[in-house]
Amino acid sequence: MAALFKSLSDDMEKVAQVMEEGAKIIMGTSDYMGQPSPNDNEAHPPTMKGFDVGDDSADAAFFDEEDGGDYGSPLMGMADSVLSDIMSAQTGPQTSMEHIQAFSAAITWNEPFIRCLIAFHVLFIVAAIVLIRKGDIYFRMGFMVVIGVIVRLAERLNQYGNNHWREFSTQNYFDRSGIFMGIMICAPLLVICFVLLVTLIREASNLLVDVKRMKMEAKSNAKKKRAEKSSKKND
Repeated sequence: MAALFKSLSDDMEKVAQVMEEGAKIIMGTSDYMGQPSPNDNEAHPPTMKGFDVGDDSADAAFFDEEDGGDYGSPLMGMADSVLSDIMSAQTGPQTSMEHIQAFSAAITWNEPFIRCLIAFHVLFIVAAIVLIRKGDIYFRMGFMVVIGVIVRLAERLNQYGNNHWREFSTQNYFDRSGIFMGIMICAPLLVICFVLLVTLIREASNLLVDVKRMKMEAKSNAKKKRAEKSSKKND
């Protein structure tokens, strides 16, 4: 039992040292920057008088046993996983604004493909404005159907772009998750479709109000005519 407690205490000390070094690395105050590399020590091994260095097999067995005791411990594995999580959390974007900035920085905005894509959205926005102001309801519904078809084919378009991106782009924007397709193509089209739908609902509500008003006016006119007829009969 004493040997087990001693082993656990040694492992806890090693874990504490690893965590301390990890904190120093994150804070940028690690002392490893000024220490010589292991390659230098291998290139110029120290010589000690009074020791027999001829028994290489015994030394190798000793160091193998020591390394196995250090890195085979489950506590050391836990420490390594914690450090890897800390380092991964420090390197990636944390907030939503950082994610947006990273996405914007990953896009080459001056390449022809991105410019054509922006022009495509501008054309659809102008067409939607014209249809809202002067277009018939059937044209607007047809325009919404076209947008729905494009959004429905987004997955196939993403696969096609992933296979043929070298023909029209400088980098592959079309990953398996479809982030670029969803943000740069589907999202603006869905916003346009939503605006068209809102205008249609508003016009439908206005038509209902007009129909209700016309019914009320018709009833009031009918009452007036009945009143006039009744007054003439009394005369």
